[in-house]
Amino acid sequence: MLSGLLVWGLTYAEAPEFSVPHGIYNEKFRLSISSPVSNAVVYYTDDGSDPRVNGQLYDGSLNIGSTAVIRSAVLVGDTAWSEVTTASYIFPQSLLFQGNKPFGYPEYWGKYCEISGTAIADYEMDPEITGNKTYSTYVTEGITTLPIVSLVTDKGNLFNREADSIKGGIYIFTGCPVGDGTGRGWERPVSFELIGGSEEHDLTVDCCLKLHGGHGRLPEKNPKHAFRLHFKSEYGPKKLKYPVFGEQGPKRFDALVLRTFFGYSWQHWDNAQRNKAQYIRDLWTRETQAKMGDPASKGQYVHLFLNGLYWGMYNLCERVSDDFCAQHFESVEEEWDIVEVDGGAGQYHAAIPTYGTIDAWNQMADLIYTLPNHSSYMHLIGCGSDGKPNAKYPPLLDVDNFIHFMLINLYGGNTDWDHHNWYAYRNRFWAYEGFRFICWDSENVLVSPTENLTSKNNRGCPTGFLNRLMKQGIFAHRFHEEAQRALTHGGPLTPESALATWDSLYNVIRLALWDESARWGDYRRDVHPYSSKGSLYTPNGAYESERMRLLKQYFPVRTGNFIQQLRERGWFPKAEAPSVFLDDIEIDYKVQPLSMESRLTMEGTNIYYTLDGSAPVNWFNNDAGALSPTAKAYVEGENVLSELEEEAIPDTLILRAISNVEGEWSPIVTIHFAVDTPDDLKELKFQKDSKDLIFDLSGHRVTARDLRRGIFIINGKKVIAK
Repeated sequence: MLSGLLVWGLTYAEAPEFSVPHGIYNEKFRLSISSPVSNAVVYYTDDGSDPRVNGQLYDGSLNIGSTAVIRSAVLVGDTAWSEVTTASYIFPQSLLFQGNKPFGYPEYWGKYCEISGTAIADYEMDPEITGNKTYSTYVTEGITTLPIVSLVTDKGNLFNREADSIKGGIYIFTGCPVGDGTGRGWERPVSFELIGGSEEHDLTVDCCLKLHGGHGRLPEKNPKHAFRLHFKSEYGPKKLKYPVFGEQGPKRFDALVLRTFFGYSWQHWDNAQRNKAQYIRDLWTRETQAKMGDPASKGQYVHLFLNGLYWGMYNLCERVSDDFCAQHFESVEEEWDIVEVDGGAGQYHAAIPTYGTIDAWNQMADLIYTLPNHSSYMHLIGCGSDGKPNAKYPPLLDVDNFIHFMLINLYGGNTDWDHHNWYAYRNRFWAYEGFRFICWDSENVLVSPTENLTSKNNRGCPTGFLNRLMKQGIFAHRFHEEAQRALTHGGPLTPESALATWDSLYNVIRLALWDESARWGDYRRDVHPYSSKGSLYTPNGAYESERMRLLKQYFPVRTGNFIQQLRERGWFPKAEAPSVFLDDIEIDYKVQPLSMESRLTMEGTNIYYTLDGSAPVNWFNNDAGALSPTAKAYVEGENVLSELEEEAIPDTLILRAISNVEGEWSPIVTIHFAVDTPDDLKELKFQKDSKDLIFDLSGHRVTARDLRRGIFIINGKKVIAK
């Protein structure tokens, strides 16, 4: 709960204290409100409004036996008001009785934007769910399985019908990207509480509330709007300092987004999307990007309440901003360029800087569109024409990150991309990193196992960049290598791994889906059918059918289909990469423990390899590939460790191997080995030089790219980057 001082009028007063903290409760209780100041008068409200404006006199404890939001403030004398203390008390049983006519709330919301009419308000939990003995148990249990976000504010801030930038309700005037846009950018004060969950959250803070999103703001297309929380000094703290995503995540934020799941949701305007609703797709892409070893916008499922009314299941996530970059990379906000494309109605619009400048982005794009010029590519990655790092050419593209980003979206068949729904960011002062791309708003993925976007080529967008970059031999073979890593041997986009990511998210929301179903599952049947009348959507109806389709007909075949699509496009070689065996057991690309008594062998056609981490084949100057001087031809059945002498074992042993089949090179296989790794793995924290992004681990210099792999070897010991 909040406490502190506020200048209100002429003097100061301390905020009141509640005898019971916010949380989830099953038994009724009496709530006492006390003032730390003698001779103070306590006021409170139970409707979300500001008690300093609309409060009633507190003259004894309050009986709390159902979901309630209590706000209180202290008045000393005639002018000294305190800050407002807010607490939400959630009673799961109350969900079963949430009706469609809450006191003081409007019967209609905002006007439709592309069709005539006004949105019919919908507040109730569907009685077909809540009145069913089995389903109602799922609802009351499901509300306890996720953290609670409670937003408390005056009803008028949400539902006032005056078209006024100060008084108008942001749920009425949604600021749609079509029409007159009334409401765009409007912000209102709100109390934000984050309660419970596996992290046992206990946060209350005042901040600014806005609506978020594009076409999801259209009342006819989506009645369940997304929100954005901004932390500003005129509303509360300038920054939120709290581990929203756990102790291992960032701990400072200037904004958070409450994503609504617009695409492929039960309230979506299109019946085909409603029947494929899963509430996992967007978060799956961000989780997969993290598994690729790249930064991703963290998110967690939450239940949202507005003034005590259950509003549905949301995804609370980081907003990609200069503050996001500063937190993830321990830097300052002013150093970052962040670029996006705002594509309206599926059309490409020019890239714009949301933070910083567009200069480096334009320079990068210009270089990409001169490819396959060898010097241009070298400059793009921060090298001179000789292939050596050159301070005259700061890197403009993080090649590995870009490849991972493209693989995720192409594998997923993201049909609402890349004319929008992505961000790219770069620190202007780091000499070893270029623009990175981050997955965002990826709801339109994982639908058809045969979706093929490899021919998409939007100039100035990621697909346009990829088409140009694939003309450069060095890049193309790096793409082959990263695709091989992602799509085979347990990589993030193999059937087993992609499905495991999916299931890990489903297991979080399995019961919470019943709450979402009761809140919004009947909307297109009973409230506003729009283009087609829906049904009552539940987790054991169309949802379960789509889930089974994905588990049995999508994930098992998508990887193979995608590899074939890449091959048909000329983006993945037909030549198979070597298979690597340790003591006759085939191994994947993760760090492997290795004893010098082990037997390390390979299978494939015309294999060449190195053991020092260097590439066995080079594609310098875009030629057809030339064997490296350090590459050795593999003899079938030999133990490659036999060539190493005991006293000459390297600190780090990295096998890189490639096959040549009828003149075509396969992808390179890269496997790190920890030689004689002790049982207690050495874990070291790293210090960063913010200008060159080089880390120092016990005197060993390690690049950020090494760290993104997460695990590497120093002096024969496996090291985990923390």
